Amino acid sequence: MLRTFSQTAVHPNPRAGGALTVLFSGQSQTEPGHRMGPQKLDYVLIHTVIDGEGWFRCRDKHYALGPGDSFVILPGELHTYQSDESRPWRYRWIAFRGTEADRWLAAAGIDADRPIVRGGDGTALKAMAAVEKAFRRKEWTSEWEAEGWLRLAFSAWAKANRPGGPPSGQGKPGVAAMEADRAARWLEAQSAHSVSIARMAKELGYHRTHLTKLFTRELGMSPIQYLQRLRMERAKTLLLEPLSVEEVALSVGYSDPLYFSKSFKKLTGMTPTEFRRSQGG
Repeated sequence: MLRTFSQTAVHPNPRAGGALTVLFSGQSQTEPGHRMGPQKLDYVLIHTVIDGEGWFRCRDKHYALGPGDSFVILPGELHTYQSDESRPWRYRWIAFRGTEADRWLAAAGIDADRPIVRGGDGTALKAMAAVEKAFRRKEWTSEWEAEGWLRLAFSAWAKANRPGGPPSGQGKPGVAAMEADRAARWLEAQSAHSVSIARMAKELGYHRTHLTKLFTRELGMSPIQYLQRLRMERAKTLLLEPLSVEEVALSVGYSDPLYFSKSFKKLTGMTPTEFRRSQGG
């Protein structure tokens, strides 16, 4: 008979606004068909499967997962995951946030379009177990221990995900292209929230006018146009989910559903309801 359980150890004294802070770690033997979501988180959460099977869904992509696989849930991304009915998952997880999180994920080749890592589970599972143990001891060194173990886990995930190392410097884009790409990624990370170009420029260390010109020259559209297109592409995906138009609007950064509907029609030629019907929804 399957013995189900779930246990989580939280950081005894997390720092606010740190470069990287591990929030909690735990493990679970899930029940058959155990399901989480659809939901969104405001931190990074990584699960590594020890045994059993299940699936993970993000950005309208479906991934079948088994022992040794890890799935990464990124902040602001709508996701769902579920254990198999006959062979439910047993897994460990670890959650963290901070300004360094994006850099770590990018270095390991992980993003919302590539949220799965196949391998590296031995070291990752050992690290997660060590973090959980450290948090339960509630020692004042827990912060350092947790970050150290997370670095080891990421090293294993990065090696598994990119066995040949990161892309070579051949054909490396220029500074302007890299900065435009960084600005685009900032907009992607903030697309579910109310944002301004002034705020983006300040956080990236540029004057607003300079950044807007650089962005437009490199990507062929202004930051506002890019943000609108990004939001509408995500809205198309969300409209395929069992969510109301109001929920979709809020999820892509629009507090006014009517304004969202008008913007959606302007860019796609259809209202959100018409688009949903055209997709068989």
